[in-house]
Amino acid sequence: MIAKMEQNITNQTKEPVNAGTDPSPSNPPKKKRWNLLSAVFMVALIAVTIAILFKDTSISEVWAAVQSANPLWLLAALGAALFAAVLFGVALHIGLRALYRKPIPLLRDIGFGFIGQYYTAITPAGAAGQPMQLYYMLAYGMDVSYASLVLLLVNAAHQIVVLLIPTVLFPFHSSLILDNLGAFLWLFLLGALINIALILFLLFAMFSKSFAQRAVQRVISLLVKMRIVKRPEKIYARADEQIRRYSQGAEVLKKHPWLIVGELIAYVLLLSSQFVIPYFIYRSFGLSGFGMMDFIALQSVLYLAVCFLPIPGSAGVSESGFVTIFRVLFQSALIVPAMLLSRLASFYLILLVSGSVSLTMQLVLSARKKRAALAQQSQEQREKTPIQTESE
Repeated sequence: MIAKMEQNITNQTKEPVNAGTDPSPSNPPKKKRWNLLSAVFMVALIAVTIAILFKDTSISEVWAAVQSANPLWLLAALGAALFAAVLFGVALHIGLRALYRKPIPLLRDIGFGFIGQYYTAITPAGAAGQPMQLYYMLAYGMDVSYASLVLLLVNAAHQIVVLLIPTVLFPFHSSLILDNLGAFLWLFLLGALINIALILFLLFAMFSKSFAQRAVQRVISLLVKMRIVKRPEKIYARADEQIRRYSQGAEVLKKHPWLIVGELIAYVLLLSSQFVIPYFIYRSFGLSGFGMMDFIALQSVLYLAVCFLPIPGSAGVSESGFVTIFRVLFQSALIVPAMLLSRLASFYLILLVSGSVSLTMQLVLSARKKRAALAQQSQEQREKTPIQTESE
């Protein structure tokens, strides 16, 4: 998908800029309809989930519990969510500063991070997150090779840390996790297997190009035999392009071995900040008995269980999973208000902020294109004027 976006944007940048051009991806009406449908589906899932959860709990009871929460701990939860959101852009900035070697504003990279979060939240399995990041990075003048390589590196760091945190914490909190996972145990195992497969493929694609190509060819051949894929040539081309990018990423890591370490540290801080939010909500209700690491362990397991599901923002599943996994810790009377406050901080607030930042960067980009178009028109008029004067 990223390779396809690169080609589309590269073709667009070769054309002259016109006033009022909307810097959206190719086929914008189709993209906008898809995003709208995803958002409507997400809202519908949330509404159904909330209705089910409120079946045994009145709104007045939930509101009374929310009012009783300590505002300082709630502010800590909001602060942790915003800190994690900003770190997405900081992780991009680390890679770009190391590879691009040109002055890049930190605030702009933070904006790119918010763009990725917004489109990840509103599309199934976050499919549009990195392609939209790549689009805006190129639209703001970033070189395509550096932009795609940095996105590859941060994606690799994200996949590794998503699996690393629950793996490290599981031996110390295994009984707590297994006692509270319930039916989500199977989703957790599925998520872990998918994550391991992605990491292994990423490593083989980066350090063994021929192996990755053979593996992709066998998978595509199987899909053709099963009549799931009808045009294998296009998929082969996209896969080869993506494997080429992975090989470039391996060369980058050989030259900058500390870079992946920096990205891993950034994502450990990022995801830990996200996973600690339920603990702050827990303390806001005046509860104690379970420690911070208990909550980080449970939330990391829940995140791994739902992050690969083809549902916008993991809506519905995240809410029901929170109620299932954290019920014993919060007790039945507080689990629904705790879930609402936790999702408000970790998802809905970030969705609002990232959407606002995405809109702002879109408006700035449109204004820049208009100014560039006006300057181009003015230049063309100045070049024509002397010729007209000589002819007269």
